Amino acid sequence: MPVTLDVRLADASNLPLHHVNVVGIRFARNEFFVTLGVVMPPDLPEIAAAQQVGYLEAQPVFRFALSCETMEKFLAMAAGQYDQQTKLTDQLNSPDDK
Repeated sequence: MPVTLDVRLADASNLPLHHVNVVGIRFARNEFFVTLGVVMPPDLPEIAAAQQVGYLEAQPVFRFALSCETMEKFLAMAAGQYDQQTKLTDQLNSPDDK
């Protein structure tokens, strides 16, 4: 009989923090492959070059794989966090009714 245990992440404050603004996801039969990357805002000469080739190139920072079960948990958790952040941001940005 399978045993389910509660798993909690230890303190991650010692890990490097990267601001990611590009995400690529591919799937296979039983997993998802996620690549996180960064693209710097282009300056004027870079904009012209990017328009000629049709894209900006992002620097990959990290790649990982998730099982289907873990992806389902991740999506639910991410949606909940997104909803909480959106509500808090809306509250902070709304004019006071006083």
